[in-house]
Amino acid sequence: MKKKLALLLYRYFPYGGLQKDFLGITKELLARGHEIKVYTRSWEGEIPKNIDVVELGEKGFSNYSKNRTYVSKTLKSLKEYHPDVVFGFNKMPGLDLYFAADTCFAKQAINKNPLQKYTRRYKQAMVFENDVFSKDSKSKILLLNDNQYQDFKEFYSTQDERLLIIPPGIEKNWNQQEPIDIHMLLNLPQKERIILFVGSDFSRKGLDRAILGISHLSKQDISATLLVIGDDNKDKYTKLVEQLSLNKKVIFLGPRKDVASFMKSSHLLVHPAREEAAGNIIIEALVSGLPSLVSREVGFSGEVLKHKSGFVVEGEFEQEKFNLLLEKNISNEKLTQVKHLIKPLAASDYFFSRFNFVADFIEEVF
Repeated sequence: MKKKLALLLYRYFPYGGLQKDFLGITKELLARGHEIKVYTRSWEGEIPKNIDVVELGEKGFSNYSKNRTYVSKTLKSLKEYHPDVVFGFNKMPGLDLYFAADTCFAKQAINKNPLQKYTRRYKQAMVFENDVFSKDSKSKILLLNDNQYQDFKEFYSTQDERLLIIPPGIEKNWNQQEPIDIHMLLNLPQKERIILFVGSDFSRKGLDRAILGISHLSKQDISATLLVIGDDNKDKYTKLVEQLSLNKKVIFLGPRKDVASFMKSSHLLVHPAREEAAGNIIIEALVSGLPSLVSREVGFSGEVLKHKSGFVVEGEFEQEKFNLLLEKNISNEKLTQVKHLIKPLAASDYFFSRFNFVADFIEEVF
């Protein structure tokens, strides 16, 4: 039976991990003949055919005020649309189904400044999270990994029947891009190790940690260049690069559509994130045959360990531990061993099954 779905997302832009999941799921639902209407504050980039997008504007001085206004407008609009399923990709009230791309805010708040609990941003985030996860809520929740399951159970006692861990997922055409000669493209020496950082939230994804890692390699006379792909304000990080005299060792490439080509042509992906519910970039690297070095805070760090597709900074993150792990594993011999192990995984349906899985769940449950 065809369904009428309202999909809720604060902002759409082409390069975010959540946005990729959102678009992949949306396309799968459309391919099955379901009616889709998207409610968002703003949509950046081309709107795919057959998606009805309602842009509600960016009214407000801060993200939290913009989100509050968006939620109010959306709930009002839904009364006129009458969808069968309200499917949210951010935490907010009124959801039938939530795609949990975020970590548990209540847990993260424990280690923050205690004065933040008096801010409007904190209060709103807690209310919206409680609206989804509390025992009184009816929302069903799609989780990305076991860590999320444990955290939300601990802080909200969410009922098991409302929680479902879904498989990883990237688009099936991911591997269609061809490798490129990065050394020739960027005029780098052939002996140079190419280390890749991909992400559009430089602070949360730990770009400063990656830069400090490159600085450590430089001091050990290990030739390596860090390529930064992503869309964010880089001023703070270019200053750090200058302070460490790494101007020729860190290259900012901005957002790109050929990330898969860079992955197939690099030596290592680094993802020392401070907070990351999942980290689809880890799966994209894996199916591209690229080893990765990640922090334990990355939700998919368990996939790295499970498939032996790279290295994990165990325990609480320490820069020295990251630096030493990077130094130890940047050799061609070590990386070749990992690449040999993960090469067969590129053909596994497991890594491409998320969008079908979610669409099946919606058709069966709602």
